[in-house]
Amino acid sequence: MSVTTRAEWWRTAVIYQVYLRSFADRDGDGVGDLPGLLGKLDYLRELGVDAVWLSPFHPSPLADFGYDVSDYEAVDPAYGTLADFDELVRAAHERGIRVLIDLIMNHTSVAHPWFAESSSDRAAPKRDWYIWADPRPGNEPPNNWLSSFERCGPAWTYHPGTRQCYLHSFTPGQPDLNWRNPEVRAAMRKVWRFWLDRGVDGFRIDVAHRLLKDADLRDNPAELAHARRHTVHPTLRMHNLDLPETLQVLRELRETLDEYGGKLALGEVPISDDRRLADYFGGDGMHTAFHLAFWEQPWQAPAFRRTVDGLAAAMRPGALPTYALATHDIPRSASRYGAARARVAAMMALTLRGIPCVYYGEEIGMTDAPPPDALDVDGRDGQRTPMQWDATGRGFTTGKPWMPFAPGQAEVNVAAQQDDPGSLLHLYRRLIAYRRASPALRGGDYRSVEAGDDVFAYLRSAPGERLLVALNFASRPSAAVLSGLPAGGLAEVSTGDRPAGSAVGLRPLRLAPGEGLIIRIEEGT
Repeated sequence: MSVTTRAEWWRTAVIYQVYLRSFADRDGDGVGDLPGLLGKLDYLRELGVDAVWLSPFHPSPLADFGYDVSDYEAVDPAYGTLADFDELVRAAHERGIRVLIDLIMNHTSVAHPWFAESSSDRAAPKRDWYIWADPRPGNEPPNNWLSSFERCGPAWTYHPGTRQCYLHSFTPGQPDLNWRNPEVRAAMRKVWRFWLDRGVDGFRIDVAHRLLKDADLRDNPAELAHARRHTVHPTLRMHNLDLPETLQVLRELRETLDEYGGKLALGEVPISDDRRLADYFGGDGMHTAFHLAFWEQPWQAPAFRRTVDGLAAAMRPGALPTYALATHDIPRSASRYGAARARVAAMMALTLRGIPCVYYGEEIGMTDAPPPDALDVDGRDGQRTPMQWDATGRGFTTGKPWMPFAPGQAEVNVAAQQDDPGSLLHLYRRLIAYRRASPALRGGDYRSVEAGDDVFAYLRSAPGERLLVALNFASRPSAAVLSGLPAGGLAEVSTGDRPAGSAVGLRPLRLAPGEGLIIRIEEGT
């Protein structure tokens, strides 16, 4: 199987996120690396995914575990070499798997040469590459903006050498770039092309909504002064994120991607307002963006129905969001919702109208496990534990892992589930294969169906195929009364033991506790 050149391959794709430090370690130092991932590509091919998204692998002091980049055009020796990266791209493409990498444009590391020059003198040529401002009396921050990380306090750090403050939306080790400076834009365009020329298939754009800040550095309104991230207000907006001018930067990125053909811009846009989120993708900017509100929902059918329907109503025609239930930033779904719900969660994520993104280990039901000593500034250690390839841990590394494994490794691992047809891993494989073969799931319409408080139900329809997906969120049997549907259909895929091809009545639809079901509705029934 080889990679096609079809420009919109991503519309039918399933993406798999690899947190590189924790996926597979080839050299035995306890840290996952590019050669380790290379050795697991056949596993990803067997799983059936279309693209792999890699967390940052650039040189970094690790103030934010790689999201503080000190060299955009290199590989940190902990992860391998540029030659290793090139071999990974080549081998992935041979297997029909595309490669996406993280693009961190909002900020660099304090160790980046750009910042070293910028902070050397107020008259330095690159002084205006970052955002500097005079402090208020007593060396207090220039305004009331806050770091996104509570532990970091204000979004400003005083620099004694030049007697000004620099802006950092995250840790003090991550100074924000000044995207109003044309030289910064030109330098970053060079970075884009460096990786596109090496064959990457697109970028996951870190905090895409933060690139531009208020030119006058005005205080956030008093009503929003407490906010560290995007917040909805009927009339007011924050001045340090989600500025309309940001969309122009994303259009510039899109223009560059389009020159190469078939490349993807996937945005991380933590915006809680569907109307504002919808502005970021589906037009001439990014192709798609994560739906933040989706992974914030409680385990309730009406909550998921409302959030999916809400964004569907706000999006441009033809736009597709990206759905994930866990990432390196978000606790794992088995920990948030319980291991018993992992099967229904998998069916939901892989059957909605959008692009599913599977975080490594979700396919085997991994859970969070924070280490005894916190490593991450924002408390995200638990969802970054090493991949559980086997019960011993040696499938990940022959050395001491950089972070302890999660509890339950003896049962929750790839080796234990590999040949078990009833395992969660096999369900993921089955769902991904079914999705690949189904016109309705690959590109059909979506319409939710009223099914009561326990069941999230929706139709996926394409010419020649009509599917009903019904997900029982309750831990009790459900008899959902569905209106406007025929009397019955045929079971296609069940999260339980219901046989494929068996008849399913829809008046009412009876589901076992925690059962998810894909039902084919035959024409004329």
